Parts: sequence; C-alpha cells; structure tokens
Amino acid sequence: MIHEFAHKLDEENGGVDGNPVRRHAGFVEWAELFSRQYQTFLEEIEQEADDAIDDYGAHSPEEFFAVCSESFFEKPHRMQQDSPELYDQLSRFYAVAPASWQEQTR
Repeated sequence: MIHEFAHKLDEENGGVDGNPVRRHAGFVEWAELFSRQYQTFLEEIEQEADDAIDDYGAHSPEEFFAVCSESFFEKPHRMQQDSPELYDQLSRFYAVAPASWQEQTR
C-alpha cells in the first residue's frame, strides 16, 4: 500500500517521474539527491550489494521513489543506516521520522 500511495503522491504534480516535490522549494535538492542515489543504487544492483531498498527500484526513477518510501516506513533503521541522506530527505517530505517510533530489532 505504501508503494501505491507513493505513486499517487508522485502523480500529483502532473506526472509520475519520481519527483513528487516539483512545485516545492526543495525541488532542486530533492532532484539532485534522488538522481545521485538512483545512479548509486543501479551500480549497487549490478554488484549485487545488499541494500535496504528493494531491487524493484531499479526499473525507473518513479519505482525508486516508491520502493524508497516503502523502506522508509517498513525498514526505517536500516534505511537510516544504509542511506542516511535518502532517509533524511524522505523524513522532511513525509514530515515524520519512523526510526524514532520503535526500537531497532535485530
């Protein structure tokens, strides 16, 4: 459900492109960070690196945003550890910090 919700948020700016904040002041920062992280993610997928973000995110920037949103809510501690910049950006976007909601379990 989080995945599809993220797509709905993404399409509010007129298209599904992985940039749901296009009309907000932080768009340039968002676009630069997500573009850089998406490229890094694609390289990690090729190296079969274990990551907090599901491999499905490699399909496109819009899927990357959706699976990042899933990880943000479902695996917040791991995302915060593995991808702190993404976690921080999503925390500002969603105005929540799910890593603070519960203790980390191992």
